[in-house]
Amino acid sequence: MKILKNLLQVLSTGYILVFFSEHLFWARVRPDDSLAGWMGAWIAYSLMAFVFLALLTHFRVKNIWALFLAGAVFGWLGEGLVVQTAYEMLPLSISFTGLAWHALLSVWVGWYAVRQSLHSPDRWAALKLAAVIGLGYGLWAICWWLEPDGGFAPVADFAVFSLTTTLLVIVAYVLADWSATEPFSPSRRVTGVVAGVFALYFGFITVPAAPSAVVVLPILLGLAFWGLFKNRQVEAEGSLPDVLQGPVAPWKYACLLALPAVGILVYALAAALGLQWRTNWALYLITTPLGFVLFGYSLFRLLRRKATSPG
Repeated sequence: MKILKNLLQVLSTGYILVFFSEHLFWARVRPDDSLAGWMGAWIAYSLMAFVFLALLTHFRVKNIWALFLAGAVFGWLGEGLVVQTAYEMLPLSISFTGLAWHALLSVWVGWYAVRQSLHSPDRWAALKLAAVIGLGYGLWAICWWLEPDGGFAPVADFAVFSLTTTLLVIVAYVLADWSATEPFSPSRRVTGVVAGVFALYFGFITVPAAPSAVVVLPILLGLAFWGLFKNRQVEAEGSLPDVLQGPVAPWKYACLLALPAVGILVYALAAALGLQWRTNWALYLITTPLGFVLFGYSLFRLLRRKATSPG
């Protein structure tokens, strides 16, 4: 049961992260998408989810500042190792999308805030948060109408894509809550295999594609690990998955359907009005500097923490 729950925690977390990092980002079925491609993305994100969960457990991540640094590691593994977009427009590409999307939106909002809302004593916390995310999702989705690699997806297609992926992520949240009742404690052998996979990928694929990764990625990850190490020194035993687990009323999970419902409504309204808004630029201008600020502030907070600090 322990192995099963740990495996489900990795896979469910992987899908939560792929939902917020990929499905909400692309907001449509692209011409070259396929079931095999989506499964491959889920596997890749599940490997990164393994690292993310291991960081939360080992470094006793129980506050949002340590969580942002763990999210930064996840973001830079995705954008600086698996793909090499982190080096395409330095230094801005350090933040967008590793910090500005993955750490901020996928981890802080998708993995943490949504799960916290499900366990909140506020009966309608999940509904309100899902509606806000849906509003942002709908506004973001219309930016693809104006992009060279985008295009207009019919409202019906957008609706089917949004509802399908959201139903799947609701299942992932259910499994994440259930599986987190067992502490995440992978064996050293499994951890070594995952680390070896990333190391081989870095050496044979990442570095040849982006030689600057040899210098940039170790510095970025080193800063994040420095802050996480300081957090472990002063934090009590436990981590966020210990809190974000346990039974949730089924109707609260159903509240997450407000995300696609609001998103579809915004998308359909924008299509009916013929809006031509470059909403992506608004997001870039806000979240790119915010990613740098949050990383710096998170590192600052953790380096100054004392053992008696409430975190």
